[in-house]
Amino acid sequence: MEKIHILTDSSSDIPHDLVEAHGIEIVPIMLTHEGRSFREYYDITSEDYCRLLETSSEIPGTAMTTPTVFLESYNRAFERGCTHLLAVLINGGGSGTYQAACLAKSMFEEEQGEGKMTIEVIDSKTYTYIYGHIVVKAAEMREQGESFDAIVSVVKSRLNRVEAYLGVYSLKFLKKSGRISGGAAFVGEALGLKPISHVYDGAVKVCDKVRGEKALVAGMSKKVSARVVQPDKQTAILLYGDVPAERLDEMEKRLRTEIGFHDVERVVIGPSVLTNTGPLAMAVAYYGTPRD
Repeated sequence: MEKIHILTDSSSDIPHDLVEAHGIEIVPIMLTHEGRSFREYYDITSEDYCRLLETSSEIPGTAMTTPTVFLESYNRAFERGCTHLLAVLINGGGSGTYQAACLAKSMFEEEQGEGKMTIEVIDSKTYTYIYGHIVVKAAEMREQGESFDAIVSVVKSRLNRVEAYLGVYSLKFLKKSGRISGGAAFVGEALGLKPISHVYDGAVKVCDKVRGEKALVAGMSKKVSARVVQPDKQTAILLYGDVPAERLDEMEKRLRTEIGFHDVERVVIGPSVLTNTGPLAMAVAYYGTPRD
């Protein structure tokens, strides 16, 4: 009989109540700021992190999870009698965490022998709860008695279809982190430009710039509407940092009434992603057409 362990990293931004309810292991990404270290998910909340970003002149750093941490996790699962382990992790193109987990798999097989425990390490090719909600789905399937192969198949299928649009209200943090130049930030802020990025297949690419905060919600909604497939059968994921409630309410209303999503789930974006976007960020995740 299969005994399946499911883990992900803290960048998946799975709410604590769902982690506890479904028995998902969260491997923390480390955050550093002014000589201090924090374990994402365990040591600092998104709300506290937003305040830190807003008041500090220094952008915190992030560090990938080491192979040793993953190896310890694999060994704990093996010692508990697990026959299978599934790890779904942050985009391998933007973090070394996925590569560390793969290296730990090789280390485990060298120590314990191949075939002792089946380990499947999957690169989500995306960020935050965009893949986190798929990890929750995997855990739900485990509870329903689905096989490991069936769970892996569904996870890969969903990752192949999920995408998102990200909107940023302030360019200040993109400037601080070096993702745009000071000159570009100055001009953008002066003109009131708000970038919209497409989070798709391992990349985050700016696809549009709108003028004004109200236009950002409308612009994101229009782009989601153009790419989503059968929204009436989907739950849209509304991700957010320190964004005013009225903007979130407006976005949710558009997702429900204009696009016709069956439901909308709101989830807070975690520190490792907010480090790059800044706290004034919002995203909408949904399912589009398969990429492969």
